[in-house]
Amino acid sequence: MAIKDNIFRGYDIRGIYPAELNENAVYYTTKAFCELYPQAKKIALARDPRPSSPALWEAAKKAFLEYDRDIIDLGIAPDPLWYFSIFHYGYDGGLMITGSHNPPDQNGLTYHARDGVGGFSEELMGQSLQDLRRKAQELENKEKTPAKIGGSLTNFDPTADYIEYITSKIKLSRPLKIVLDPGNGSCGYLPEKIFKKLGCQTITINGDFDGAFPNHLPDPYLPETRRALGTKVIEYGADIGFAYDTDGDRVAISDSRGRAANGDDTLLMLARDAVARKKGVVVHCMRVSKAFIDDMKRLGASPMFSVSHHNAIRANVKKYNAVFGGEITFHYAFPLDYYLVDDAIFSSVELAKVASSFVDFAAYIDSLPHYFASPELNIECADEIKFDIIANLQDYLRKNHYDFIDIDGARINFDHGWALARCSNTAPLIKCKFEGETPADLKEIEQKALQIFKNCGLSINSKHYEFLGI
Repeated sequence: MAIKDNIFRGYDIRGIYPAELNENAVYYTTKAFCELYPQAKKIALARDPRPSSPALWEAAKKAFLEYDRDIIDLGIAPDPLWYFSIFHYGYDGGLMITGSHNPPDQNGLTYHARDGVGGFSEELMGQSLQDLRRKAQELENKEKTPAKIGGSLTNFDPTADYIEYITSKIKLSRPLKIVLDPGNGSCGYLPEKIFKKLGCQTITINGDFDGAFPNHLPDPYLPETRRALGTKVIEYGADIGFAYDTDGDRVAISDSRGRAANGDDTLLMLARDAVARKKGVVVHCMRVSKAFIDDMKRLGASPMFSVSHHNAIRANVKKYNAVFGGEITFHYAFPLDYYLVDDAIFSSVELAKVASSFVDFAAYIDSLPHYFASPELNIECADEIKFDIIANLQDYLRKNHYDFIDIDGARINFDHGWALARCSNTAPLIKCKFEGETPADLKEIEQKALQIFKNCGLSINSKHYEFLGI
């Protein structure tokens, strides 16, 4: 089965198993990785609990061994253990097999490689993934010759070292009662072990590995995912609850009243904590609230827009020597405290540190500045044309002298709010969001922006107005 172009996205490799992403694709993509990154000799290999992950793991293992690679097999492990292993032990690279928060019929690949002179290890993305695709397809089409197995495989569990390292970084002001929901994903009972070592009382729901995700999809950005967590927090009388995604690179919180804090709130809490220790650049995504930007400026920080993806956020944190970075989709980077990786377990410990400093954490969340934002509006648009439409929008805004930011799509600044249109990284969609300082400002901005979007080729229709309630 020929390797499909569409599984190679801007920041990762994703596809439906086995129609798009299958053993053949993993085998040749891993061989391509070995050819393009010959310096990557010692490889950390991990997978999530999806039903397809063992078969894809076997395909990757075969390719690595044929290229004389030394595999450090972590088994079922979340991104936090995988990242930690690469950085803490100085491995040359890694492969994580996970579909992240996507449904169980999908899976994905994330490759890491250290540069040729032993420098920083980074995820392959953008042009690097396209180079990987071309090389994989080239190898697939070559005449096959019998392969020799020359590498090695070692089973390894970094859990004890990881727990020791994380708990040495954070001290809580007081012990907390905590509910944890890994959603049957890769985090399992690891967060519970860490919080217990920090002196907290914890319970875990949906902690057993089950890649069918029988209770709910482990996507903490979805309100329905956090509902069970909020109910359990109230039942347990907890101070806070954490919901993780499948691979453990995103975490959302529930406060002591069982309410889910939104992405702007958690981003602001963590940014405030970082800025209180060191003033500097704070990198954030395009969808962040104006209230966040205003608060960062008030505190003497320098907020900086970035392309909306956690890899891009981390790259900019590194480039500009930022003190913090994050997205409203619950991805965070902590350069003052930790390796520059996407670790939701470490993020939850940082959030627990914030919560432990307040007698009433829910009241603190209520005190955070808020404006009035729409839900995200998704407009269907074919992958082949969506970037052209956004380019048309940017051209229109320039010609008509609008104040806007074009780092990722177009974020139009109005007198009392903003509107954003940007291409989805993973789906044939253009994602739109609107915010106003008052409800009246929001409605006015939605009306103005939708007309601009429509003029520039977005397929705006009555159902979009109905969705926004205008």
